[in-house]
Amino acid sequence: MVWIKIFYLFLFLHSSIAYSAKLNDEEEMYFNFVDLNNDGVISYEEIEQSINLLFQIIDLNQDNKISHNEINELKGIIESLK
Repeated sequence: MVWIKIFYLFLFLHSSIAYSAKLNDEEEMYFNFVDLNNDGVISYEEIEQSINLLFQIIDLNQDNKISHNEINELKGIIESLK
């Protein structure tokens, strides 16, 4: 599960967030996805909840494991969000 957290955070931070003082539309979308209570900040609990939700969405067969096929599905979801 740790690698999912790292992957998720990398996905969020991968864009130009490190190079700009303002979030672009894509970064804002990711921020809002994680900011579950819409208070303008992301807590550790919100990251945990978002990761758990994302894991459940990716784990299509609900076996508590993510396969290559399920990762490919994730890639499709990410592409559709862009």
